[in-house]
Amino acid sequence: MKNKINLDNIFVFFFLVLFPFGQIIRIGIIQPVDVIVGLAALWAIVRRFEIPDFVKSFYPFLVLASFSWILSIFIFHQMGVLYGLLYLIRLFAYLYFGIYIWNFVKTKTNNKKLLLDSLLVVSIVSALFGWIQFFTFPDLKPFFVWNWDMHLFRLVGTFLDPTFLGLIIVFGLIISIYRLVDKFNWKYLLITAFLLISLAFTYSRASYLAFITAIFVIIFLNKKLKKLLFLAIGLIVIAFLLPTSRNHSIELFRTFSAIARIENYQTTLKIFSKSPVFGVGYDNMCIAYQKYVGPQSFASHACSGSDSSLLFILTTTGIIGFMAFVFFVFRIRSSVLHSTYYILLCVSFVALLVHSLFSNSMFYPWIMGWMVILLAICGV
Repeated sequence: MKNKINLDNIFVFFFLVLFPFGQIIRIGIIQPVDVIVGLAALWAIVRRFEIPDFVKSFYPFLVLASFSWILSIFIFHQMGVLYGLLYLIRLFAYLYFGIYIWNFVKTKTNNKKLLLDSLLVVSIVSALFGWIQFFTFPDLKPFFVWNWDMHLFRLVGTFLDPTFLGLIIVFGLIISIYRLVDKFNWKYLLITAFLLISLAFTYSRASYLAFITAIFVIIFLNKKLKKLLFLAIGLIVIAFLLPTSRNHSIELFRTFSAIARIENYQTTLKIFSKSPVFGVGYDNMCIAYQKYVGPQSFASHACSGSDSSLLFILTTTGIIGFMAFVFFVFRIRSSVLHSTYYILLCVSFVALLVHSLFSNSMFYPWIMGWMVILLAICGV
């Protein structure tokens, strides 16, 4: 133990500790994890940390997202665009958090394993909090007054949303399976079983699909691991056996949520058509809804996004911004090391990509933080 606080690593610790507490420690519009990430980003700037290649690859999208937001000032002529600016600042912060994490990883070889172990623990604790909520507070109807969805008999945990908790559990499953495949260990087998059952009880079909896709990607990358198909089959079997009689909103083949999602896609595309080249400005979705669709409360948690991250990028930054994002994705391959951790990054990104077709999960703070850490691990 050092006598003084080491700011070169303390923010990593605080981020991981706060992560599993999700939305329940939110103070108004302030998210403690965002504050920690912001402080880490500022520290990276003050210390003039070396900038890794994966961060540089993201610069074109960041520049175009900023340009689209500036253009939006002349489109909307309202103070509401400042709401989008806050999300743009958050995007900057999480990118520079990547610089901070990368320099932390670089200081000691063992920090890669330390971070990966920590992410797995974070996923496990998030699932445990989900079970505590499930047994003590299964009905979220009282939270409707704060604009949260009324989930019933589902694992939503501290994130108050089964879709996002489901993805965090999927990420944990990817790490535990990775460890299990590398070397069989009863500990990781039990962790995998626990996380798989936890995932099932989120009743999140987007998370189910993300996990099944992840399994197929692992098998594709290592054709000797076809036994992993049993995990995908196991999830499907559990999903069919889960109790659903008490609540139609957790039925596997429920259609009302699919219809609502299609309507959201149509609305998002309608907004996109108003400014297809440069978009309506990074995360100006609320003000765009009000201008092109109809009244929308800024307090609504669904106001600032779309039910698809790709449509969100297309609508807020336009075709130009979308192309810059695709460029970043393809540049990742050449901007990180192709170590054993690279497989984890690839599988996790594909799972995220699938999940983000049904939710704006790519820009969810905890998911951004998770992926930034994986990028940093692979970047050294």
